[in-house]
Amino acid sequence: MQCTLFTKDLDTNWSVTPHQDLSVPVRERVNATGWSAWCVKEGVTFAQPPQEVLERLVAVRLQLDSGGEATGPLEVTPGSHAMGRLTASKISQLVSTKRVPCSVPKGGVLVMRPLLIHASGKLRGEGRRRVLHFLYGPPLDSGVSWLDAV
Repeated sequence: MQCTLFTKDLDTNWSVTPHQDLSVPVRERVNATGWSAWCVKEGVTFAQPPQEVLERLVAVRLQLDSGGEATGPLEVTPGSHAMGRLTASKISQLVSTKRVPCSVPKGGVLVMRPLLIHASGKLRGEGRRRVLHFLYGPPLDSGVSWLDAV
């Protein structure tokens, strides 16, 4: 239902603070129970779905370049996906106790639940890190439709 290319190199070097992915792309805004935080980003409508939809989302991340600690890999807080939607203070508390880097080799795949607390640091040194991030979700009801569905 969604594919995003993430690129880190010397020209586009960025970091992401610990968070959960809560918003998903949908076809249009509708009045649906449990859906909130509607917004439009770059012409695409996003919303936060109900908990039962968030729990069923799966992200598949395909590593396009050789990676390692110096490429600013994804860092996760194991088990946090099972805790549901968390407040910013709870996320801060959890990442202070456990944060694990996920270095994936070129051509490798990391599969995760978007509710998993995750972050990434900046690229350190030469090279680049490109990742194709595919998001998959269940069929929807309540009149809400994924932006792209197959």
